[in-house]
Amino acid sequence: MKIVLTGSLGHISKPLASQLVKEGHIVTVISSSEERKKEIAKLGAEPAIGKVEDRDFLIKVFENQDAAYCMLPPFDFFGDKNLDYKKEALNIASNYAFAIQKSGIKKVVHLSSVGAEKSAGTGLLVFHNIVESVLRNLPDDISITHIRPVSFYYNLYAFSDMIKGNGFLKGFIGKLFYLRHYGIKGLLKGYSGIILSNYGAKDKIAWVSTIDIAQTISEELISKDQERKVRYVTSEELTCQEVASIIGNRIGKPYLKWVLISNKQMTSAIEQIGASKEIAKELTEMNITIHNGSLFEHYNKNKPKLGEIKMTDFAKEFALNF
Repeated sequence: MKIVLTGSLGHISKPLASQLVKEGHIVTVISSSEERKKEIAKLGAEPAIGKVEDRDFLIKVFENQDAAYCMLPPFDFFGDKNLDYKKEALNIASNYAFAIQKSGIKKVVHLSSVGAEKSAGTGLLVFHNIVESVLRNLPDDISITHIRPVSFYYNLYAFSDMIKGNGFLKGFIGKLFYLRHYGIKGLLKGYSGIILSNYGAKDKIAWVSTIDIAQTISEELISKDQERKVRYVTSEELTCQEVASIIGNRIGKPYLKWVLISNKQMTSAIEQIGASKEIAKELTEMNITIHNGSLFEHYNKNKPKLGEIKMTDFAKEFALNF
């Protein structure tokens, strides 16, 4: 098959491209970076350098392809305070839809998210609902699979500085929780070993490896099914404290704790690291749905078979990069 992939050589697209090439498919990888050109070619894929925001570029690359994997590029939530991510999501989704129709592609796999069935109340994740809605308006003869992964393992890297005792842990919030959990001796010694968020502790969450996501996307791209469907991907279900313990034991911090903070504290902390008030509010709202479980309502009714990569596997990678 001739398959076009978006996502450059990211956490999902790189293993996906490698697998498809090994299986004998002709793979084109879209990247906005010229620097990725040689690396893409080294994988045995054809590089297509351009931006998914460019409709004419997409149409040209999608021509003569049998299938397309479509995902949105990461948004700069912390660097661009003028970002209208909902508008950006709508524009890119519309570009995908136009290019798919214009090129005649009949099989599409879209990277969405858990919670994408909801048009409101999921904070930042609402843009996935926007994209799904646009793609659902494509002609009925186009097969579409919306891949909905759960919480990514690799998002745990965002807590690296916190675990080391950097970031907003150096401020008042960090000192408060050090005092509560380690006492004055721990604070004076500069203890690290804590994760703070407005979800966590005993909250049980579904987690997923990008390797398992790539495997699922590969299956859908080469499938002969012509139906439209949603497919969830998950690797393991663990409480946040179980995750902290697994990570902590691997990095030599067996005392690592995942502690709940208030929504107000979370919003304030997000603003401190550069996000706008609106983004901070919506990121906090997203975390609230994780904490109260509402984000996983549809997932819980449609649970998939667990993937192969477990948190203990990811912990080894985390430790190497810590």
